[in-house]
Amino acid sequence: MTDTNADVVRTARLLVRLPTEADRDRFVEPVCDEDFMVFYPGVLTEEEATDRFDHMVAVCQTVPFGKQPLVEQSAGLVVGYTGVDYIDFEGKTWLEWGYRLVPECRGRGYATEAGQALLAKAHQSYAGELLAIIAPENLASQNVCRKLGFTFWKQALVEGDLRNLYSLPVGRSAP
Repeated sequence: MTDTNADVVRTARLLVRLPTEADRDRFVEPVCDEDFMVFYPGVLTEEEATDRFDHMVAVCQTVPFGKQPLVEQSAGLVVGYTGVDYIDFEGKTWLEWGYRLVPECRGRGYATEAGQALLAKAHQSYAGELLAIIAPENLASQNVCRKLGFTFWKQALVEGDLRNLYSLPVGRSAP
């Protein structure tokens, strides 16, 4: 279900909305933490995290389903993010779907719930293929991707790390 504000997607338990300056600290702190960044090649420095937040805001200005904060409605806290970012892979620029949750909110179905809601926006505003890149040992995220409709494409090196790649046609290119 969509909120009355077109930039906010409301689910039963979450709000998925565009990032604001007030989200900066809640974004920067976790991406500098090993538990939050599990399955990523490493944590970010505060400067890298700040740059990534600025990039996330910029992407959301042009892509309505760019990476956005997930707000747990009951607590009013940002508990992660989901959406797309750009990645260059095999000579092509892709929109890469991803998400990350604070450790205490994992396993609650939030990634699937928020992903389904934001993908609905993607289907309305974009026609093309999305890519999901997941560490082979991250079985939970592979399961989330399958629940969201992504299908396994192949295993490949991405930025030097072996990853499982999943794809999802959206919009007019969807089956």
